[in-house]
Amino acid sequence: MLDHIMTVRQLIKYAGYELQLKVTAGYDGLDRALKTAESNRPGLALCGHYDHFGHERVQILGHGEISYIESLTPSDRTEILQKFFSYALPCVVVTSSLPIPSELVAIGNHVNIPILSTRLSSAVFTTRLLPFLEDEFGPSEYVHGNLVDVFGVGVLILGASGIGKSECALELLQRGHRLIADDTVLLKRVSGHRVFGMRAQPLKHYMEVRGLGIVDVVGLFGVTAVGDRTQVELVVTLELWDETKAYNRTGLDEEVYTFHNERIPCVLIPVATGRNISNLIEVAAMNLWGQKLGFHVAKEFNETLIGEMAERNDETTLDEWQHTTLHREILKPTKSKII
Repeated sequence: MLDHIMTVRQLIKYAGYELQLKVTAGYDGLDRALKTAESNRPGLALCGHYDHFGHERVQILGHGEISYIESLTPSDRTEILQKFFSYALPCVVVTSSLPIPSELVAIGNHVNIPILSTRLSSAVFTTRLLPFLEDEFGPSEYVHGNLVDVFGVGVLILGASGIGKSECALELLQRGHRLIADDTVLLKRVSGHRVFGMRAQPLKHYMEVRGLGIVDVVGLFGVTAVGDRTQVELVVTLELWDETKAYNRTGLDEEVYTFHNERIPCVLIPVATGRNISNLIEVAAMNLWGQKLGFHVAKEFNETLIGEMAERNDETTLDEWQHTTLHREILKPTKSKII
């Protein structure tokens, strides 16, 4: 898993507009690192209780904290704030456009800890900050594969080296779909139980195709043929056809690809001469859309066959039924897991 560090400067750059952040003091500390998605209301710490103080989190000062600071005598205020800022705080955010005590500004500038202000209330600010930081600090890994947006479905294509992943992605591009990443895909789990995939820099807009070399996707197919990232909703694993292996023929046995406890639908496609893999991937993406809309063909087909079996059982004896071809064909899917 990749370690990720975000700075206060990056927080302001990428979320400053949504969070309505403005730097008030501590400009020299904007490169301090944020290492967790959690924030902290330091009321107990300001009162002198520093046991289990989450100093590594973004510190949020609202009406209660600012009112308490202003109620102190100047000497007590300075003493308490010096103790508070003796910890390695990433930054302090004052919410609701509250007046910031001058001692807070002075100490922030002295120890180079950014003091930020926002017009948002503490509750709204915390609600908006959490999903943004969760997205940034979600676990991430690099995987060897291709990521293509097919009919709005992010399809991650996996398989052994030389199996034809890039060739398949190239054919999907020719059909009007979008390339997100070739050869190396960065996967990241974000809030809402989602997994996003993106390309690894600096290989953007390029593909490696054996026999052709490096291909400029934008130059050949235009800017609409590429994307920065997409949610991974389907994983397709390619492997050479194995005559001794029993492949899924009904679609009732649903496989999943697990990424940090997130389960993504997965299909295994055997590669053999004459099989158009890009066609199969398009059908798999359209089939996934159908399942999202409540249409599960394999389950409906299985239920229809079970209904026919029940009707035939009413009309024939058990011995006659057991020798029919229909019974032998139905028996296979009914033994498998039926949801």
